[in-house]
Amino acid sequence: MIEGIKNVLLGIVVFVVGFSIIIFLTDSDLEAELTYYAAIAYALLYLASVISVCTAVLLKKMTQLKK
Repeated sequence: MIEGIKNVLLGIVVFVVGFSIIIFLTDSDLEAELTYYAAIAYALLYLASVISVCTAVLLKKMTQLKK
């Protein structure tokens, strides 16, 4: 249970850090093309957080199987 919470927190941290970086970089007056790029970046950021959580879970399960 604790490991699951740690993995979810890892995904949240990845998402929040990436979100703050994107907000910092796109803080100026956005043109339409940059808005699309920001949306793509948000989608990739969400994907990165999901992948980080899945990788952490898989690595934990693999180390448990080796023992």
